[in-house]
Formats: sequence, structure tokens, C-alpha cells
Amino acid sequence: MARKNRKGDDDLIVPKDTTSVSFVQGLVARGQAAHANKDGSLPPGATHEIVGKTETGLPILRRRRFA
Repeated sequence: MARKNRKGDDDLIVPKDTTSVSFVQGLVARGQAAHANKDGSLPPGATHEIVGKTETGLPILRRRRFA
């Protein structure tokens, strides 16, 4: 599944296998993952912030709030 680094990167989701890739793609498709607004908030309905991209172009996510 997704790699989680507990040393300062709490809830960081880096898609590494088919299960985590599917999970991340689903979050993006449903609008639950998005870039933060300029004020740092997330758009309505988003629970995960896109904080980067993997070498393959998939988003790296950080969980920000619970739905």
C-alpha cells in the first residue's frame, strides 16, 4: 500500500503499488484531492492536499481533514 513516513510526514500518501495508485486516482477523480488555495485552505469536499508528484506523474497526497 502507500508508504507513510511517521517522522514529520504524517499522513503522506505516496502511491507505490496498484492498490495505492488506484486509491489516489479515485480521490482525485472524486474531487477529494486538490491543491490548497492561496490561503492554505482546501476547496469544499477535498480531504487530501496534493503536495507533489511521483516520478511517474501521480500526485503525492497529505490527509488534511476527515469527511
